[in-house]
Amino acid sequence: MTAFYAVPDPIVDALEAGIPASKAFRIYADRSIWDLAAAASMEPRRLADIEAGRKPRLDELTALGAALRVPAHLLADS
Repeated sequence: MTAFYAVPDPIVDALEAGIPASKAFRIYADRSIWDLAAAASMEPRRLADIEAGRKPRLDELTALGAALRVPAHLLADS
């Protein structure tokens, strides 16, 4: 059974505007790239690359999801 997660409207709007999911959730959470990167145990440059459109690895999605407290699959851009 999958838990339900209601995506807040500002994030939905950002996604519809073409903002990458990881960036939309980060901004909504009011966290800097440096803060989130540290919480996810990754280099800030790598997070910036992901937010610029580079595809994240599964372990990166998992770490970002945990740091943002959102299901990791929501951070994967299609």
